[in-house]
Amino acid sequence: MKISRLVYVCIAAFAIYACSDGEDGAMGPQGEQGIQGEPGEDGNANVRSYLFEDQEITQGYQSFSVPGITQDILDHGVVFGYFKNVTVPVDTWLTMPYNNSTNILNISRIALGEAVLFSTFDTTVNLRFVVVEGEEGVSSEGMTVKEELKKAGVDISDFYEVADYYGLEY
Repeated sequence: MKISRLVYVCIAAFAIYACSDGEDGAMGPQGEQGIQGEPGEDGNANVRSYLFEDQEITQGYQSFSVPGITQDILDHGVVFGYFKNVTVPVDTWLTMPYNNSTNILNISRIALGEAVLFSTFDTTVNLRFVVVEGEEGVSSEGMTVKEELKKAGVDISDFYEVADYYGLEY
């Protein structure tokens, strides 16, 4: 029994040694250049959009995890908040803060990795947070993000204008 086990161990050790790849050979010749692909769309790596669908909003404070809110965003960027009330037939994004004299929904606090909302009413909404990086509070032209959008004629209270400007899907 011990001999057969020893034989199997020796065969296994030999097989492992025999299958080792040894030293690498010389580099082979360079392959042919592939065909040029179609150009991609211009992106906007400094803008991220986070969508939360069918969220039950209740009176008081509620926190939402938004991983794009980094320390750099807190120091230099901007977070825009929008919501769409799914309990009414109007299919449009509204901006936060929202106040129609009886109902209030706003971003109470923006912290590292989260946005905290405050609501005075109960409803079901889709939420969208648009996180825009800044550079020490200014854009490439020396303006804040909000100033840059204003100069470009973008109404920041209109999600569709902001989305079109930054190339975001909606």
